[in-house]
Amino acid sequence: MSDVQYDQFLSRIYDDAPYFGQARSREPELFNGFYFKHLRDKTRRVLEFGSGTGMLTVPLARAGFLVDSVDISSSMQEVLAGKLRAEDSSVAKRVRQFTADALSYLGEEPYDSIVMPEGLVIALPDRALQIALFESCHRNLRKGGRIYADFVQPRYKVVYEQKLQEHTRFRTRDGDEYLLSVTFRNDRHSQVEEWDAVFARKGAPERIAVTVSFRFLFHSELQFMLERCGFKVIEIDVNHAGGLGFAVIAEKV
Repeated sequence: MSDVQYDQFLSRIYDDAPYFGQARSREPELFNGFYFKHLRDKTRRVLEFGSGTGMLTVPLARAGFLVDSVDISSSMQEVLAGKLRAEDSSVAKRVRQFTADALSYLGEEPYDSIVMPEGLVIALPDRALQIALFESCHRNLRKGGRIYADFVQPRYKVVYEQKLQEHTRFRTRDGDEYLLSVTFRNDRHSQVEEWDAVFARKGAPERIAVTVSFRFLFHSELQFMLERCGFKVIEIDVNHAGGLGFAVIAEKV
């Protein structure tokens, strides 16, 4: 069995894989509508932390927004670059890609808006790292600038049972068929959930193992973190994406 994390394999199949990017790639308007509802100014660059494969980046660029895409994974950035090559040149030129750590990134000048899609905050499985991310947002925003972020809700069945295993099949856009087995483990005290995912491609002898960890947040804790880091919470949308998650707007004070 091959052990990987966010390597070339996961980046390549991310948009098609259940539990990962499949839902967002199938219904982009449902998940991205929050950002298009609130973002207005297309004359100034938007900073995107955790661009992933670009499921928000590309729609923003198509709509005329200038985007600075920051992701720590070079493999994810390669997938995004491939998507941009398939777009009209007027769309591609609106995006600047940076392979960098969001915790230490510092832009050339302060931004008006930072977007963090796909639960980037909870993908940092440690409270101190989550606070460090909000501190980075504070450094990169002008006074009055805003964070726009969405969060995935925890699997409450996993929270209740502490451990759960599920199996499913999916097919990639390249035609490869996979059996995916995921073991979920949840620690109620730390609010950390681990996924041990094993991908078995039809006709291939080798299985690929991926382990990812998340730290879920309660609304009250999120608000406390943001206020501690110099933000005022403007809105928390608890019905984001039809109730699949929640979204927050916070302003630098």
